[in-house]
Amino acid sequence: MATIKPTTPLPVITDQVTINGYTQARAHPSAKVVGNDAALKVELDGTSVPFANGLEISNSDGSVIRGLVINGFTTGIAIHGDSVGNRIEGNFIGTDVTGTLDRGNRTNGVIISGGASENVVGGSTPDKRNVISGNGDIGIVLIDSDANLIKGDYVGTDRTGTKDLGNDDLGVFIGDASGTTVGGTTAASRNVISGNSFDGISVATSQGTKVLGNRIGTTANGTGALGNGLVGVSLFNSASDTLLEDGTSGGSNTIAFNGSDGVAVFASAGTGNEVSRNSIFSNGGLGIDLVGPGEDGLSNVPTPNDAGDADPGANNLQNKPLINSAKTVSGKTTIQGQLDSIPKLDGVVQTYTIEFYSNPQDTNEGKKFIGEKSITTSVDGLRTFTFSPTTAVSVGQTITATATRASTHDTSEFSAPRKVAAF
Repeated sequence: MATIKPTTPLPVITDQVTINGYTQARAHPSAKVVGNDAALKVELDGTSVPFANGLEISNSDGSVIRGLVINGFTTGIAIHGDSVGNRIEGNFIGTDVTGTLDRGNRTNGVIISGGASENVVGGSTPDKRNVISGNGDIGIVLIDSDANLIKGDYVGTDRTGTKDLGNDDLGVFIGDASGTTVGGTTAASRNVISGNSFDGISVATSQGTKVLGNRIGTTANGTGALGNGLVGVSLFNSASDTLLEDGTSGGSNTIAFNGSDGVAVFASAGTGNEVSRNSIFSNGGLGIDLVGPGEDGLSNVPTPNDAGDADPGANNLQNKPLINSAKTVSGKTTIQGQLDSIPKLDGVVQTYTIEFYSNPQDTNEGKKFIGEKSITTSVDGLRTFTFSPTTAVSVGQTITATATRASTHDTSEFSAPRKVAAF
């Protein structure tokens, strides 16, 4: 094991370079899709220069930093300026060499800022997985930087993805950083963002963020509890056109066991934030919380519908469906309900996707996506619907639903749950 403990700040990287700790004897990257069996043999220990960054890339393209343990600095790795296409992969940032103990950097694990774009933290194969945990503030910060990717990382857990090694603030913060993708549609590209002290992912003043296929608040296998302290995913300050799940195979996020809401869209957020086909369950608050104007925090109380759905706010405070009945008879489940939303105006028909979920618990969440139905509202804004999923839902389970307006991509909160009856 080689430990490098600088006594002065390391030089800033201004030209393309590859720093590869896996060239050391007995070092190797992870080959596990779930967990991490990497052996890292080079440690950068910043405890003698705690007010310096570990590795810093400035106005430089195409560098690769891989196979390092980085701890004890102000920020583990910083990329800024006109820096494009750099890759951070296969590192332990904020932990010890085993990836199981907190040796955090003073503030953030990784920060990409100042116009840097198209950089990748992690990747779509197990060897590129970073463990970014135990840091004094945020695991990964993207600010004033566009089109960056965060894929396949463990943020807030130990190397196994089963134990809490949370960052002391947020897992991931995206601020004034549009076109970011967090996760992917394959098992190796999903992030595990769990165990952090506040929110798992927080998005502000950013457009077009995609959050795909992640485990947020769970262990790496998506079943064990390892919740973030507050919200799974929070959107505020003009965060708009955010997409949680893209309808493709593998794109569904699992958002569970978080201390407050699964997803919170604050009043200061914009519109067009679509939450679709995810598995959201066992959170301390609502599955999806549209926080209304004048509310300064999380109420954990469903926002009431309004006639004609004219009220402003997060996601235009899109009205949620009402489930009137749910019954399973002779192996077939039938769900009936209605939506009161924007009426047909001047001949323009408003189309909505109603998504249906089953749940073992009586909560305003949606654990298992069971299907969807497209409807259009009439001149009075009302539309009833009947839906039968392909597979029957067991008696005693509950059904919830969301509504997403096709023209704006605004998704509602979950409906009140309706228990499946046998008659």
